[in-house]
Amino acid sequence: MNITPAGQKHVLWLDEIIKREFPYTEFTPEKIISRIEDNKFVVLVAMQENIITGFSEMELFLEKKEARLNAIFIDEAWRDQGIAKMLIQKIINTCKHKKIQRLFLLVKENNEDAKALYSKTGFVFEKIHNKKIENAKVEVWAQKV
Repeated sequence: MNITPAGQKHVLWLDEIIKREFPYTEFTPEKIISRIEDNKFVVLVAMQENIITGFSEMELFLEKKEARLNAIFIDEAWRDQGIAKMLIQKIINTCKHKKIQRLFLLVKENNEDAKALYSKTGFVFEKIHNKKIENAKVEVWAQKV
């Protein structure tokens, strides 16, 4: 498994996945490209040979020494193989390199699979967030880096 920064060649795949899995974000290929090129974001893809198996996106708030994991996705055919854990570990290592002290994320209250993954990778529940995603309550999970 190879985890690398996303590039132009990954935009069409990312666009398809984001539209299907995260439709509430209303992303466009242009917005994906801008995030790939913006140093306030870290967009990673996981690849097995020439097959994209998943991705993650993190937003950096360097002035606060914080980062938010905005998205993580593993293609269904590649789940339960530790890819999400590898992506999260790469994110944590990036945070350490950039002197980030706190990594947090928002997760739908009813997304038990995601919460189990986050718990296994060092995140803990902090609070219920004041916003909803697709009419679902959202929780804030975080960890010290």
